[in-house]
Amino acid sequence: MASPPVDRGLQQERTALAWQRTGLAMVAGALLVGRLTLTTLGIAVVVPTLAAVAAGLWLVVSQLRRTRARHTHSREAGFDSLLPDGRIPAVAAAIAAGLCLGELAGLAAQLL
Repeated sequence: MASPPVDRGLQQERTALAWQRTGLAMVAGALLVGRLTLTTLGIAVVVPTLAAVAAGLWLVVSQLRRTRARHTHSREAGFDSLLPDGRIPAVAAAIAAGLCLGELAGLAAQLL
């Protein structure tokens, strides 16, 4: 039996869509956490919330630009990877970890 042809472009599309969903989830999560903790922590929650929203929007926009650039310039060599060093996932993970640590610190302050 002959195996069906493999389309090597689908993996990259799924990865790009996954990062777009991650960015949108980060924006929604940051807004939700900011809204729920505003009464408890006060104005101190605004800056981390805005930073997380900005990072999530940056993630979505950069993936949209990367996808659009890859489709328009797909014949140019080396153009399909604008940030091969992984800065976008590292920044997104660092901001998410910072928000988690901030929430833990707020919870610890309430318990003590």
